[in-house]
Amino acid sequence: MKPLEASDPRQVGPYRTLAELGRGGMGRVLLAGGPDGRLVAVKLVDEQFVEDDGFRARFRREVRASRQVAGAYTAAVIDADPEAPTPWLASVYVPGPALQTAVARTGVLDGEAASRLAAGLAAALVEVHRSGLVHRDLKPSNVLLTGDGLRVIDFGIARAAEGDGTRVTRTGMLVGTASYMSPEQARGESPGQASDVFSLGSVLVYACTGQGPFTAGSVPQVLHNVLTAAPALDGLPARVRELAEACLAKNPADRPTPEQLLGRIGGVVPAARPWPPAVHALIAAQQDEVDRLLHAHSPAGPPFYPPAPVPAPTAVDPAAPSGGPSRRRFLVAGGAALGVAAVGAGAWASVSGGGSTKRHPTGGKRAGTAAQRPVATLTSDVPLDRLAFSPDGSLLAAIGGDATLRFFDVASRQPSGDPIKGGTGDRARIAAFSFDRTGDTLATAGDGVKLWDVRTRRQLAALTVPLMASMDAPGPAHDVGYSPDGRLLGGAGMELVQIWDAHSRAPVGKVEFGHADIMSKVAFSGDGKLLAVPDESAVKVYDVASGKQSGQSLLGHTAAVIAAQVSPDGHTLATAAYDSTVRFWDLQTGRAVGAPITVGSEVMVEFIDFSPDGRILAGGTQDGTVRLWDVASQRAIGKPIGLGGEVTGVAFGGEGRTLATVSKRTIQLWDLTALTRA
Repeated sequence: MKPLEASDPRQVGPYRTLAELGRGGMGRVLLAGGPDGRLVAVKLVDEQFVEDDGFRARFRREVRASRQVAGAYTAAVIDADPEAPTPWLASVYVPGPALQTAVARTGVLDGEAASRLAAGLAAALVEVHRSGLVHRDLKPSNVLLTGDGLRVIDFGIARAAEGDGTRVTRTGMLVGTASYMSPEQARGESPGQASDVFSLGSVLVYACTGQGPFTAGSVPQVLHNVLTAAPALDGLPARVRELAEACLAKNPADRPTPEQLLGRIGGVVPAARPWPPAVHALIAAQQDEVDRLLHAHSPAGPPFYPPAPVPAPTAVDPAAPSGGPSRRRFLVAGGAALGVAAVGAGAWASVSGGGSTKRHPTGGKRAGTAAQRPVATLTSDVPLDRLAFSPDGSLLAAIGGDATLRFFDVASRQPSGDPIKGGTGDRARIAAFSFDRTGDTLATAGDGVKLWDVRTRRQLAALTVPLMASMDAPGPAHDVGYSPDGRLLGGAGMELVQIWDAHSRAPVGKVEFGHADIMSKVAFSGDGKLLAVPDESAVKVYDVASGKQSGQSLLGHTAAVIAAQVSPDGHTLATAAYDSTVRFWDLQTGRAVGAPITVGSEVMVEFIDFSPDGRILAGGTQDGTVRLWDVASQRAIGKPIGLGGEVTGVAFGGEGRTLATVSKRTIQLWDLTALTRA
């Protein structure tokens, strides 16, 4: 841990930086504190990757996927800003040295500790792969040895950097560390889950010998060894050598899966102190250093979080030159002077109008009339993701960054009741949710699909989504949704959508799309007979009764589909993709409806919602704006609404009279009539 240098930022998003934890090929990591007092590790991405035009889109996609990985062997991603001048992400801070540091300072691991390391790494990869991710950069510096075991960090980030291949486009440098790459990565191929197993074997060799199995005097020679040479396994304990040899097979098909590797390892004896004493001494020393650092920032000194001004979110003038999205946070402390009343998890505040034309941080102008201002603003203590109104419009729900589902009473503009926690354990994060037609029951996706009583917030049932089409073992759910007629409930897994009867909760079928896809969605037609499933840049429509594809794929996007939603009448499908377009489709005929909407170069719509009458579509973008379109004509309505930060949810409520938007910790309610007149 190193003190901050003069050039280091003192604030990254809502996090105040304290010290440098380390540096690597992808960037540097800073220790920071959040507004809630929680310690986080903030990774600042190196500038060389930002120069790649497609990096931010890939980084945004990978961060969103990484948030779905939260197990006992991973450090959960809790916040990120892909649009900052220097993109960053924040994960839970876990005290403990990297394996690389531990080996360098205390020596190599013995057979028992190496077996424990192998079991922990295999279990971590099970968690990562269940979420549809491939780590791609498993190496000693990305493995933390902790007081209770280990944590794997930085999954998904290598993929954001590498684009279509495995090399950085502008510098020619190899993404990742050559000594721990798989042969397929060294050949420039897209790595799969078996690549992570190969890297695991290389990490095991390093842990027991202090060097990788293909070490050489130059990177080209290392890569040549990875491709053609037998690994150097001398000096490994017999049990560890057998495991490493299996993992380091040149052919991916010959390597064990992480589950099979756990079976080969067998049971590991439980231990209160899993590592050698010298490693635990490093852990204790790091914790002591953090304690001293925090003591220096005690309340006796200057305020840890000084009050911050609260800018008024306003409409953006599309003709105004862009200055890049602002990343200011609406902190409760800063809002108190403006009449924000703190209530529970956050606070609602009325925002008055004004005639200012001061330049807005997003590059637009402040609105000239109060009609273009939100009618209410809520500031939360945690980042919020996704929004949905209950069918009667009385409740607004959002996913909290603390793995909860939070509710707000629309009439009183206050938090409503206790949050819903996905369950016990780190895997119980909520990825998506959906109200049933009555609004009495709510379904969440995460560790399977769970049903909740909206009034009491008690769990009613837990439904299993198979891990794979060929396996009944339970897996994660990435999306969940009811059919518009209320008869069916669907949960999207990695390779299929499991379908249940919404009333009896009995399985009634499944739609298999045959390959891992964490972008899969649940979008039923109005009568529940059809199901639309994004598949990369296409959308496939399936007959629910037979589980077979119905008609041709919906083609038109040129990049992966991010969002898909069916109109309230169940006839029209809206899709948004990473190609910066929004398209409409007739679900029954499979034909495109009207012309595609082009949002703008490098501007992606990530969240969409139809108005209750189906006439308007709202889209929230990563550049901090919300846009409205007339569905019939595909024309823009009014001006884009600037939120000053990446939009993480949009929803219509109040019988279509209200639009809710969320950006990080701030929910805003807008009068739709005023917006459409703007």
